[in-house]
Amino acid sequence: MILVHATAPTRTADVGGWTDTWFARRGSVCNIAIDHRSDVRLRAQPGSERWVRLIVRMTGEDYEFSMGDPPGRHPIIEHAIVASDIPGSIEVDIADSTVPGSGLGTSASVMVALVSALAAAIGDPLDAGEAAAMAHSYETVTGKQSGVQDHAAAAWGGISRFDVQYPMVRRELIVPPPAAAAQLAARLHTIYLGAPHASSALHDEVIARLDAGHGEDELEQMRMAARAAADALALGDLGAYGMALHESHEAIESMHAGLVGDDAHALAVLAREHGARGWKVNGAGGHGGSMAVLGPEDPEADLAFRAAIAQHAGWQRFDAALGAPGVTTEVSVMEGKDLAELRAALADDDSDPTGDLLRSHP
Repeated sequence: MILVHATAPTRTADVGGWTDTWFARRGSVCNIAIDHRSDVRLRAQPGSERWVRLIVRMTGEDYEFSMGDPPGRHPIIEHAIVASDIPGSIEVDIADSTVPGSGLGTSASVMVALVSALAAAIGDPLDAGEAAAMAHSYETVTGKQSGVQDHAAAAWGGISRFDVQYPMVRRELIVPPPAAAAQLAARLHTIYLGAPHASSALHDEVIARLDAGHGEDELEQMRMAARAAADALALGDLGAYGMALHESHEAIESMHAGLVGDDAHALAVLAREHGARGWKVNGAGGHGGSMAVLGPEDPEADLAFRAAIAQHAGWQRFDAALGAPGVTTEVSVMEGKDLAELRAALADDDSDPTGDLLRSHP
């Protein structure tokens, strides 16, 4: 019995998001991994039987299928499992540790954790670049619109600048000066706006607009904002970083008014009233989702801003440690156990069942 536990961060404040897509062709993105992590546990039993049990706790689903006949209930996840060609039967348990539709790159985080767990189970662990590329390829091969920055953030973690020649990504680690890093940790807030966003229709409208010759100016503004954000963080200039957030947000709204929903407008007004230094809708934007806000420099004003957020029904701060580590995997072996025995052991024991770790791949 082989057991793998993999986690991967999500990300916030994706300045330059939208430029990492096939239709933008080239881009720059500055984003920050946060310790709001996807969690995947995999149990593999070598043998001649080739079936899968898939548990997706975010949707409350628990079902089984043959490796040769996936049902298509979660096509991207099922495709990755079947493509891994693990010799035997496996159980994949995806925890409900993240919020789908939050605009934080949740699906990419899940996929990076999943492909890393699958590779580790066959003794062929992936490095960060391989995990990001493989996870992204599984999303796109099943027909989903997907940029590359979310997978890269989940794989590498940290604070990053990504330069994109789609689908290739070059990553530069950003390390702000200590004082600025402490300020950033205290003042950068991620606020979930109370409802998941669904961006597919808006994606199609934006692509149609680009095909008609509109939107390239906004994409270039986003690229420039991303480079400015990365430079500002490297220098510890949070004032300039806040301006870059705002410029990226304005470019997104200019590209399509529907990308900034009513709640995002309301939060921007609240942030401005409290002296926040910048804000940006996360991910593709649209109704619901989340926003990143760089709060005011004065701690009392920032405290008042956070209190005002708490008073708004449905809004929730997702603040978590910034610059979180990228994908991690832990692998262990339980001799003489089959899946049925392991399930029984898990039912009787709430502690970590994985035993002594054999390998850890940060």
